[in-house]
Amino acid sequence: MKNRIWLATIFLLTGCPGPGDRMIDRKFTTVSIKDKQVCVVSPLEPQQRITAIQINSDTNDSLHEIFDDKPIYVPKGECLPVFGFRFRFGVRYNVAYGVQSKRSAPYLVIAEFSYPKE
Repeated sequence: MKNRIWLATIFLLTGCPGPGDRMIDRKFTTVSIKDKQVCVVSPLEPQQRITAIQINSDTNDSLHEIFDDKPIYVPKGECLPVFGFRFRFGVRYNVAYGVQSKRSAPYLVIAEFSYPKE
C-alpha cells in the first residue's frame, strides 16, 4: 500500500508526457545599439513572420503584444521592432518574439541583455 501511495505521488508531481507538454524551440539572437537605439537582430528566413513580442525587465517594465492577424516580416540581419518600448540605462532585459511559418514549426527568437550606461 505504501509503495502505491509513493508511486501515485511521484506520478502526480512529474505529470505525464503528451503532445501538449512539448516546449517550443528557441533561437538566440544578438542585441546591439544602433543609432542610440536597441537593435535585436533578425534571424528570420523569408517565409517566417513575427506573431508576438514580449519584453520584460528586472524592474517589472514590460511589453506584450500579439498580432496573429497581421504578422510582421523583418529581413535577416535587420533590427526587429520594439514598438516604442523605452529601455533604461543599467537595466537587464529579456526579449522574446513568436515566429511562425507555413514551412516549419513555430519557435521563439530570444535575447537577454543589459542596456549599457552612457
